[in-house]
Amino acid sequence: MAISVEQKVGLFFLAALILLAVMIELVEDWRPFEDQYPYLAYFNSSVGLKVGDPVRIAGVDVGKVKNIRIEESHVRVDFFVNREGVLREDSLAQIRQTNMLGGVFLGLDFGSVESPLLAVGGRVQTEDSTNLDQLISNLDRNQDRVLKPLGDLVDESREPLAEVVNRLESIVTKIDEGNGSLGLLINNPVLYDEMIATSTRLNQLLTRIEKGEGTLGKLIADPALYDNLNKTMLNLADLYDQVKAGEGTLGKLLVDDRLYMDAAQTFANLNEIAANVNQGKGSLGKLVYDDALYDDFRNSMARINSIAAKIDDGHGSLGRLINEDDLYVDAKTTLHKVEKSVDGISDTGPLSALGVVLGTLF
Repeated sequence: MAISVEQKVGLFFLAALILLAVMIELVEDWRPFEDQYPYLAYFNSSVGLKVGDPVRIAGVDVGKVKNIRIEESHVRVDFFVNREGVLREDSLAQIRQTNMLGGVFLGLDFGSVESPLLAVGGRVQTEDSTNLDQLISNLDRNQDRVLKPLGDLVDESREPLAEVVNRLESIVTKIDEGNGSLGLLINNPVLYDEMIATSTRLNQLLTRIEKGEGTLGKLIADPALYDNLNKTMLNLADLYDQVKAGEGTLGKLLVDDRLYMDAAQTFANLNEIAANVNQGKGSLGKLVYDDALYDDFRNSMARINSIAAKIDDGHGSLGRLINEDDLYVDAKTTLHKVEKSVDGISDTGPLSALGVVLGTLF
């Protein structure tokens, strides 16, 4: 059976595609124009890492994993980078995850600037990282230790929590039924009306204050009060400056040392007088400590009281003068006679006046 030209073209095209796929698979890592610097690293585990996975420094692809094999109870990973002088002796290699779906790569860091460069083909230090499988394994191992106490805590708190819920339900029921102050506040419309009325009054009061009505309103809105207060503060400041400068009585009292010296001298004199009095010196000291003066004073007061009693009883001339009306009448009559004599003297001569006076009196 002869093959047509169209079939030949189709078979050729299919063979070309297959050959292209094989070449891509075989020469995937063949980069004739790219420098490759080989290195190696040893890991305790290389879960998820496979040949051909990228090698990255700071998230930038710089190479690929060439080979993975077991060597002396460790996993040896051979890889290359396409840049020279990027790895140092303290650089670290880690197997890191690309995403949560399981993709991994070999991550490298630059190392410290002080560390020397790592020779090509050298061994890179490694640091094991926790992968998803290890996290799940650790969670499986620790779930009993973590979740069991939590379950015990929930079991222990079940009854108290139920009791708290019941009490809260009871409180909410009472409030809903209007019991208690909070229930009345929520359910009683009178309280709501009173609150509205109070709010209205407060608004009215604030409006009046804002308009400057009343004492408080004037205190807030009237600038004269501020001016007066400002003037008062200025006057107080002037007064303070005067006092501080020693002007006036108060200033001299605070600044002048003579007042202090005079007061100190006065107190010293008073102390000296008090000491003399305590020692019985002087009249005041004798008056305080000498019993004879007290006895004489007491006897004198007794005599004065006796004399006053006699005068009050009408004894003696002074008593009669105070208590009897006859002396007052006689004195009044004598004064009338003297007035008549004075009136007659003005109309007569000296001798006649003397005779009149003598005649009037006798």
